[in-house]
Amino acid sequence: MSIVTSEISRRLLLSAAAAAPMAGLAGKRALAAPQKLRVAKANPHALSFVPVDVGIAKGFFPDFDIEIINFAGSGRSVQAMVAGEVDIYLGAGTDMAFIAKGAPMTAVAALAGPPLLLCIIVPYDSPIKTADDLRGKTFQVSSVGSVTDWLVKKLADTKGWGPNGITTVAMGGELSTQIAALRTHQVDAIVGTASVGYMLEEKKEARILIPTASYVHDFLLHAIFSSNAFIAANPGAVRSFLKGWFQSVAYMRAHKEETVKLIYEITQVDEAVESKEYDLVMPMFSADGKFPPAGLDVIAQSFVDLKMLDAKPDMTKFLTEKYLPSA
Repeated sequence: MSIVTSEISRRLLLSAAAAAPMAGLAGKRALAAPQKLRVAKANPHALSFVPVDVGIAKGFFPDFDIEIINFAGSGRSVQAMVAGEVDIYLGAGTDMAFIAKGAPMTAVAALAGPPLLLCIIVPYDSPIKTADDLRGKTFQVSSVGSVTDWLVKKLADTKGWGPNGITTVAMGGELSTQIAALRTHQVDAIVGTASVGYMLEEKKEARILIPTASYVHDFLLHAIFSSNAFIAANPGAVRSFLKGWFQSVAYMRAHKEETVKLIYEITQVDEAVESKEYDLVMPMFSADGKFPPAGLDVIAQSFVDLKMLDAKPDMTKFLTEKYLPSA
């Protein structure tokens, strides 16, 4: 090797050595700037959607700076996704009907199966004592075509009351609205979360009449959706979010006391009530995100029941399992 070549090589090595710490710093700076991720909830208080809050608190989403956007019902949530305001949406399984109607989104994971979260709640002093007494009564639901709307209509169908056997009034999913509707007897019943029922029972303002899971067994209560544009641009981000989500669910299952302390302010009920709801609801959460065939079939039928579609669709066109941690 010539002296000139040797000197050039020495200078290159020195330059590389000097640049290495700067490159390391740049790399650290890049890692310290997590990706902004907009995650929408169809209900701000439901236990179903708090794994994202638990994951943020426990560090299961290290790749993201997550902004949680709360909505009261599916309709506005899906509108936000169509408008490009949302990347990930935590919603109802029945929201796949929006995909059938052209909404540019895809279900990327099953969130929860049987509707253990939801109950039919009546005023504490209501003369309604059994499910049979609900015939002809008025129910508050979150929105037309929502999962709460279908659950009421499914009860009427199960009881053989026909399409006019009950009346539904869409009032959104806000907890304060639901409670006010019961207190003032604007409605005879609501489809609400178990925590709301437990909380109102303690105050002797309302009581749980029946759990919806008593007449609906196979189901897909909730799913995780992503906009098609976000999937196309950030498939790795979808995969990373789902990994963090299912880590959160696993943590919640293994750490009841810590979970209840983390989430009771989100669900807006006290720890004793949330502890009861936790025991009831945790079994409904999917551990792996795979879509249950029987639940999908019930969802497909619900689209016909709600007159959203004329015939049961091929549900596989609305979902994918390719981004699940186990895929």
